[in-house]
Amino acid sequence: MFDQKTLFLALSSLAVGVAIGGAILNNWLPAETASTARMGDVQFAQAQTEPQLTQAERDFMDFTMPDLSKPQAGDETTRHGCVKPQRPQWAMELPPAEARKSLFLTDLYNGIRFQKILETNSCPCEVEWPSWDEADWQYQQITEGKSDAEVADLGREAQRQASTKRFDALTICSQSRGQ
Repeated sequence: MFDQKTLFLALSSLAVGVAIGGAILNNWLPAETASTARMGDVQFAQAQTEPQLTQAERDFMDFTMPDLSKPQAGDETTRHGCVKPQRPQWAMELPPAEARKSLFLTDLYNGIRFQKILETNSCPCEVEWPSWDEADWQYQQITEGKSDAEVADLGREAQRQASTKRFDALTICSQSRGQ
């Protein structure tokens, strides 16, 4: 395949290339090492003179991705800084076939909160996002002993009532926020 002359030329070219590369790296590395050492000294000096960060300052720029596979504990915060309380546990654990019960509860809750916004003509967080206790209590009282068809009818009525108050209540909230 290869004759001795071709093999000799290839090996000598390789040797010359390694020698030239070594010479270049030899000239480049000491300068780089010296500047790296000087940079290390500068960083060490800065660390000695600059104040140490507190845990809050270190956490400020924490870009760690949260684990979204698990439900987040605690309440949700709205874009306006209000804390939305969690729905009752039983409503969050309903199977999909009974989702209408959760929707009925949500419509009762929205009707209550919209009514309070209209009554007070203001929209502080505690009025806009009250506890679910009253809506839960109303739901339990209304649905006790009722058939699924009756509960469905009551749910539609609760949705209609909440919808009629929604626009006026959200208008009050927008005005109180200066939007």
